Amino acid sequence: MRTAKLALGVALISLAGLAACEPPAPPTESEQVYQDTCLSCHGGSRRGTALFDLTGLARANGGVFPMDRVIQTIDGRDGARAHGSPMPVWGEVYTPELVRDLAEYIASIQE
Repeated sequence: MRTAKLALGVALISLAGLAACEPPAPPTESEQVYQDTCLSCHGGSRRGTALFDLTGLARANGGVFPMDRVIQTIDGRDGARAHGSPMPVWGEVYTPELVRDLAEYIASIQE
């Protein structure tokens, strides 16, 4: 009887451990876009490998995330392209809804 209880306990603990090992949720569309198009310049840590740290935008703006400015930078309406910015004009590639979702994703990674 004691062996059966021990075996049952081990089985329950094993099942609980397996339940905790669920695979991570797949990335959202905006997270995938970040990985596919932003990662090369802004890096996996989002701090920027060659260019701009995306995690400090709110901090640099008095604690408020500059949503409109970020959207305009992503979609190309900020005018920086005329001055030789290396940032691509993603508004020519992505829908306005996806640009907004990407900006919201960037807002979610602020430190």
